[in-house]
Amino acid sequence: MLKASKQEISFGFTKETFRHGVHMCHVYNDDAERDMVLEKFVTSGLSANEKVIVLADADTPAEIDGYLAGIGLFVDKERKTGQFVIDYFVRAYSLDGRFDAQQMIKRWKGYCAQAQEEGYTAVRVAAEALCRQMRVPGSEQWDDYEARLDKLVCVYPFSGILCQYDASLYCGKLILDIISAHPLMVVRGQIVKNPYYIS
Repeated sequence: MLKASKQEISFGFTKETFRHGVHMCHVYNDDAERDMVLEKFVTSGLSANEKVIVLADADTPAEIDGYLAGIGLFVDKERKTGQFVIDYFVRAYSLDGRFDAQQMIKRWKGYCAQAQEEGYTAVRVAAEALCRQMRVPGSEQWDDYEARLDKLVCVYPFSGILCQYDASLYCGKLILDIISAHPLMVVRGQIVKNPYYIS
């Protein structure tokens, strides 16, 4: 089994490095802020020879192409080789029409095994987290899923998992609940320790 690494890596925001196994959130105010963070996160992962997976709010091939171009990610070569994978977040989270936290964790473990076979150093994930707001069946498991991710990144070779939340879709209490599930946060282009984190 591909195991977690103690290697220090960059997420592209600053020169600061972090040990593999980072689970962080980014509560963004607009698409420009989201895109800036995502571009740096993805580009630095590709440069580090990681397998990078993005679960985006884009469904059809045309929407996905437009989404990537809007961010400034030109990854045709990496998509062809399989180093970069992008999927519509609803489809990825609910293959059978329902979100299942346990099945999703199994899928992430499968991506780790695939990355090992393909020769990548780690897996890096950025995901839009809108299942709860879109009332996807099974989304009541979301808090449990976030807690499972916290444990997963410590055992399996994820350099980092970035959960992105649109602040305009959540009330203050829900935002606090979201933040409390992540040890680290992205704030104004910096990765900071989360004082509200509940392990």
